[in-house]
Amino acid sequence: MTDSVESRVYIDTDAALLAACERWALAPFLAIDTEFIRTDTFYPIAGLLQVGANSELYLIDPLPISDWSAFTALLRRSDLPKVIHSCSEDLEVFQVLFQCIPQPLLDTQIGAALAGMGAGLSYQKLVMDCLGIHVEKGETRSDWLRRPLSESQCVYAALDVLYLQRIYPILCQRLEKKGALAWWHEDCEVITKQAEKPLIVTEYYQRIKSLWKLSGRQQYVLQILCAWRETEARARNIPRGRVLKDAACFEIARHAPSDNTQLGRIKEISPGSVRRYGDAIVDLVSEGQAGGDGILPPPAPKPLTSSQTQHYKQMKAVAEQVANELDVATEVFVKKRDIEEIIRTGLLPSTLSTWRKPLIGNKLISLNEMKT
Repeated sequence: MTDSVESRVYIDTDAALLAACERWALAPFLAIDTEFIRTDTFYPIAGLLQVGANSELYLIDPLPISDWSAFTALLRRSDLPKVIHSCSEDLEVFQVLFQCIPQPLLDTQIGAALAGMGAGLSYQKLVMDCLGIHVEKGETRSDWLRRPLSESQCVYAALDVLYLQRIYPILCQRLEKKGALAWWHEDCEVITKQAEKPLIVTEYYQRIKSLWKLSGRQQYVLQILCAWRETEARARNIPRGRVLKDAACFEIARHAPSDNTQLGRIKEISPGSVRRYGDAIVDLVSEGQAGGDGILPPPAPKPLTSSQTQHYKQMKAVAEQVANELDVATEVFVKKRDIEEIIRTGLLPSTLSTWRKPLIGNKLISLNEMKT
């Protein structure tokens, strides 16, 4: 494979996309990536899609394309792996544009962590570690909706899938050698299943930091408020923070303002938001205050006690030791919240019930039972 991107193919018609899909259908795997804009909208706006297949490079302009059926069929084809780096935001693009998640999907950032190359590896660092090539990232904040795209933008975009095509076999070989290839597939399958079932609006309040500081009644107000914010942001297609920032939601739930004057005293909410949403917010607070105790959400977990923290450190040390023995990044092997859940509940989290169970899950459960 050449390291040149000059032979890339630019696709901006339905006919060209259909012809390309016929070629991609014969490939052993597809390297894919997206470029998008999400500055002023709730939903990402796709500006470019990149595909690498059979040592060839393609840039798809999504703006003039109207028929995605052939491409969507490839994304869903179970015998055609789709390879992508750090997929979380890209999956939202696919969900919005195609109403589907690529499957099977293999995230090279996760694969690199399981291969012992470090957690959260950037694409630039991954290319350097695997291929010894430096990738310029000068177009990271580029405007991908402007037309025509510049040569610099096209080169930047094409390089992403050019090197993915070379890195994928390297990662497969390394993981297969250490018996960890199935781990990669299993972890990525979990991600795609989660992406297919996004969080429902009534659960968004659980993402607010320091939730445990609120009473059950305050958490219920926050739950109602965050659900309303989510619905409003989606309907208006604006970022959540343009409706209310997380800090404002938290303080409104904590202070429970009964009118716009009290609402305006909360420094985290702007006067403009009070004018636009004040009446609705006050009504939501009133609704939350009036609800019966039986509908209050379960208490949010509190921080670990000092003795639990010491126990956590001991369990974490064991997890780190096993991760080092397996040459796997600790951060993707066992997460902090997994150990905390074991300490709080005594139960094995679902995230440790996969290939991790015989390697570390059972061991952590035993350690916790010995402590208790």
